[in-house]
Amino acid sequence: FRRLQAKWQCYDAYCRVCMALGVNQILQGLSYYSIVHTLVENRSPSAGYALVFIFQSAALAIAVLDISGLKRRGLLAVQAVGTLPAFLAALAVHSAERNEKGELEL
Repeated sequence: FRRLQAKWQCYDAYCRVCMALGVNQILQGLSYYSIVHTLVENRSPSAGYALVFIFQSAALAIAVLDISGLKRRGLLAVQAVGTLPAFLAALAVHSAERNEKGELEL
């Protein structure tokens, strides 16, 4: 087993990186889905901001646990760049003008 494990070590590392990136992208997608669902359809800004905060915090926690090559400060800076667009999108959707029916104006 040890001989086979040594041969598969590079594939294992590649798999871990792909899984970390995939989970991060799923959490980003869930953030944007929660923005649309809670802020646009349900008009519930507190739930929308809470969900975005939860999903972005989970993405940060996954990054801290999975990526060990960067220092904490660098890792937080990289995640802040990924987190900022979700919060800005939520803020833009929340402050957008609506018509008489409550639909967003383009």
